[in-house]
Amino acid sequence: MKLNSKLSTTLNLWQTNERNVLNHLDEFKTLKDQFETILFLPKTASRKGKGGLRTKGYFKSINSQKPLITIITVVYNNQEDIEETILSVINQSYDNIEYLIIDGGSSDNTVDIIKKYNNSIDYWISEKDNGIYDAMNKGCRLATGAGLCFLNSGDKFVGDVFDSRLKLPFLIPCKIKENEKKILDKKLLDGKSGMPTSHQAMVFLNKRLLYNLKYKISSDYDFFIRHGVFLNINLDNPGYVLYDNKGVSKFFFLLRDYETILILYKYYGLYASIVFLITQILKFFKKLLNK
Repeated sequence: MKLNSKLSTTLNLWQTNERNVLNHLDEFKTLKDQFETILFLPKTASRKGKGGLRTKGYFKSINSQKPLITIITVVYNNQEDIEETILSVINQSYDNIEYLIIDGGSSDNTVDIIKKYNNSIDYWISEKDNGIYDAMNKGCRLATGAGLCFLNSGDKFVGDVFDSRLKLPFLIPCKIKENEKKILDKKLLDGKSGMPTSHQAMVFLNKRLLYNLKYKISSDYDFFIRHGVFLNINLDNPGYVLYDNKGVSKFFFLLRDYETILILYKYYGLYASIVFLITQILKFFKKLLNK
């Protein structure tokens, strides 16, 4: 198989078999692990296709001096934007990126576009899922990197967003000690008003958590709070993340705010949830007055 050595996803490859990779990952398990890392998803009746470097026996080297970053793209029927998202990942200058694409069983030309980059994607799958957070959980379970970054279809990196200065507190995937210090700036949570920035601009460092499927729109906020370990990818380099702001949370804002109130109450108590509710009501009336 011919590989393009100029792409971020085709370097630091380890040609081996699935068993060797899993045996290596087993060495770094802890009691806090909540799920098993897998390299391939089990076959389902709804599967439309799969592919990528892993299916050819190529896996990412996890002994590199640079931390391996896993980028997960979730997509469904988005033939207009998926190629631009893919290109923004594989053309990064950072040379230790693992790229996973989880397609929800698209009926348009999305899968055909993904297949064009079969030798530049670590693993892709096309099958029915139970929504965006279920698809993101599949990506979490497949990830072998030291950090996770979610860049969904329609989002893209502009310029280089990672560079050689990127330092993670632990470079080997799955190695989270029982007393691991949480790297979370408390000031980001003091406002208790939602995500401090878009999830596309974060590298999540605790690989042992999944999204809560109970929340249909705000599970990313719950994931962020429970995670406790993340890194903002902005290192003053010129690159940035351009993300699609036309998601379901914008159109179903009442459900989004309701779920956010439940999450705030769960983690911060009644006062925080009431403050958020009042803030949202004031914003609503302010918009009405400005019309």
